[in-house]
Amino acid sequence: MNSKTGRRFFTIMGCLFLLYTAIFSSASIYSLGYIQGHELIQLSTSVMCFCLAYLYPQFKQNDERTKTIKERGMFLSYFFFVGYSLILMLLFQFELLTLSGYQTVSLIVSLMIVTVFSSFVILSKRY
Repeated sequence: MNSKTGRRFFTIMGCLFLLYTAIFSSASIYSLGYIQGHELIQLSTSVMCFCLAYLYPQFKQNDERTKTIKERGMFLSYFFFVGYSLILMLLFQFELLTLSGYQTVSLIVSLMIVTVFSSFVILSKRY
């Protein structure tokens, strides 16, 4: 797959996930009055697809620069995960946030996906 086809594929997939997120979110809000949690994962998957569409020409080459971006992106994301965990623990401890277990796991997973792939994009512009 060449770089133009790869970018187009990931952009189309990102748009589809964004459309599914809008449909499922509106259905959840209209029927239940709140978001269940899987909508966040679909939204973060959409962000992941858009990031991969941007990064595809660079990541296709799997050279030393790509490996450096991936390594440093994961390293940087680790500290954000620790920060997210501390903030969520404080919000739950002081009862400022009330979520079910499924919603909490969905929130953490979606934050992880968005953080990792957005750090790849930021680091690809830097290196």
